[in-house]
Amino acid sequence: MMSKITEIQEESPTGRWLWIGLLGGATIGFSLVFACATPFVALVALAAANMTGRDAFVVAGVVWLANQAVGYGILGYPQTFDSYAWGMAIGVAVLAALLAARASALRARGGLVMATGIAFVAAFTVHELALYVASLGLSSGPEAFSWSTVAYILQVNALGLAALVLLQFLAATFGLVKRPSRLIASNQG
Repeated sequence: MMSKITEIQEESPTGRWLWIGLLGGATIGFSLVFACATPFVALVALAAANMTGRDAFVVAGVVWLANQAVGYGILGYPQTFDSYAWGMAIGVAVLAALLAARASALRARGGLVMATGIAFVAAFTVHELALYVASLGLSSGPEAFSWSTVAYILQVNALGLAALVLLQFLAATFGLVKRPSRLIASNQG
């Protein structure tokens, strides 16, 4: 059986970069409010289910860089090896979450809401697992992966996703970006 994947249509360059910029701006806001609990999962799940692969990877890089710039430039993250290593581990976790979200969104059956939801679950699982693995070699407190901490991170990401979907809806309503369409994966025999 041969699988045919139909990508979403490309937006105009202005619309693409405006949406990537809005997500980067949202990351700055999230980073200022939540610091270490920036909803990366929400950002990459939305990108994975609503953007081309290339643009989703750009978003992942932009949101990670924006978070690191806020952390080191505004919030005063310590300038230590361990801090830099955690920053890199977060970047790897964001990339792994994007890959999981993208693969899941492309295979999801149903509409855009279902694809985004499945991408979110896959991204959250992989992101937390990647950070847990990183914590085995980097310093972290015992509460870093307690049920209450993971539940809090899930809550922040779920609320972040809701806020981002609303932002996307408003941006599309005002004609700043195209309405999201679904990545469609269909089997042809």
